[in-house]
Amino acid sequence: MDIDYIKKVLEEDIERLGCQVWGLEIFGRRSNQTLRIYIDKNEGISVEDCETVSKHVSKVLDTENDFSENYMLEVSSPGLERKFFYNEQYKDYLKEPLKVTFFDSQNKKTIQGRLEEVDKTSITLEMKEGPIQIAFSSIIQANLII
Repeated sequence: MDIDYIKKVLEEDIERLGCQVWGLEIFGRRSNQTLRIYIDKNEGISVEDCETVSKHVSKVLDTENDFSENYMLEVSSPGLERKFFYNEQYKDYLKEPLKVTFFDSQNKKTIQGRLEEVDKTSITLEMKEGPIQIAFSSIIQANLII
């Protein structure tokens, strides 16, 4: 399954249902993969929203020839400690605390700090020791901290 193609196929339909795609994940063995779709909207996501999107997405993916593979579908809200999927998502969370796992040279690091700046290529976190700039290309995972 190609995650970018899936997003392209589903994004407009999910928006018509009143939600936006926060992120997509595919995991599991190739013979039994799980597609997890995180949806969001300003008022928050309800169980009914997840159910509506899940039913619609199932129909769309079942009619797409590219999705004849065996897969499980999960639809969820991103939750309070949401994971960031796309670079443009960070700008709405300036001054908020983040936990970021990234590669620094050859080492994997996890740090926590307050998001101070977002530009086209990186984020800057304010730490006790001072600011640290992290390139998007080195981020493994970033989550909001509540």
